Amino acid sequence: MAASIEVRIGGRGRVKDGAATDDASERAVCDLCGAEGDAVASTSSEGGGPFACKACLRVRLEAMTVGSYLLKGPESRLPWGKVSG
Repeated sequence: MAASIEVRIGGRGRVKDGAATDDASERAVCDLCGAEGDAVASTSSEGGGPFACKACLRVRLEAMTVGSYLLKGPESRLPWGKVSG
């Protein structure tokens, strides 16, 4: 079974499993950093909280990329391309 994802759009509503619910009172609050922004996405497989904002998700994706690189060994190339100097 595929994971269910809920997205909350501040001031507009939410979308879960392709079904949109309009709600002008919807808030998009990140459970990781506490900031209120324009959108958050669920992080659980059921589509519920905790919810994360774009910035928190981006930081975690970058950390996974760097972690994978650091644990591959010295023969591995940088995951994001050549660094010029």
